[in-house]
Amino acid sequence: SILALSFSYNVHAQLCSAPLSCEELGFTDTADKCDGDAMIKCPTDYSKVFCRSYPKTTKVCDTIGDVLYDDKSCAIDINNLDPNRTPIGIVFDIDRKLAFALKFQINIRWATSAAFDIPELKNLEPNDAQNDYSGKINTSIIITHGNNNGYETPAADYCYNYTTRGTNKGDWYLPAAGELKLISNNINTLENIFNKITGYLFGNNQYWSSSEHASNSSFLYRFNPSTLSYQGKTFYNSLAKFYDCALPVLAF
Repeated sequence: SILALSFSYNVHAQLCSAPLSCEELGFTDTADKCDGDAMIKCPTDYSKVFCRSYPKTTKVCDTIGDVLYDDKSCAIDINNLDPNRTPIGIVFDIDRKLAFALKFQINIRWATSAAFDIPELKNLEPNDAQNDYSGKINTSIIITHGNNNGYETPAADYCYNYTTRGTNKGDWYLPAAGELKLISNNINTLENIFNKITGYLFGNNQYWSSSEHASNSSFLYRFNPSTLSYQGKTFYNSLAKFYDCALPVLAF
């Protein structure tokens, strides 16, 4: 009958719906995101796939110039950084597991009062300073002495208070002269990677160390060209050509 025919048509109209899209079926990746051939292709559009596994994006930090993530792993490819991790530094020493931060502070003094000596810090000559790798201990000594005696120590304070995702106050420190020399030893590689990640260069700035020379002076390192020097703790060069800076370092 006409009524039965109409009822049958309406049932079929409700049962027949548009097919689900590839995305609705879970095929939300493209082949380049998958680990080799570990994929299933959408039956209606082979350009849409479901990745059964993804390529590894992290590794153990084993190379100078590795980009350090917030979970202390390192990037496999700096041109394809893991979007689920945060780059926090660049590795410059493998044996000591050291990385420097992706930021540094310009126009900063070592201290705001020139003539004070820190008894717990040995006063060093240049040859000895280049073998000082005790930046974390030095930084703690500097800050403790400053707090106990009413001295301000901006460079050490900046590094000590520096934090990133995955690190806390006190994890970073003002590097010793020997640690800055380690950076300088591979500056071409390290600066290229630093520039690629941040867009900045170290230039010919000077970087304060936590190594003390005398009661009124401490060591700095310039990377370009590699030069160790010392100057008054309260001095900072704010000329347009270069600055005195603080670069935090992390032992990971």
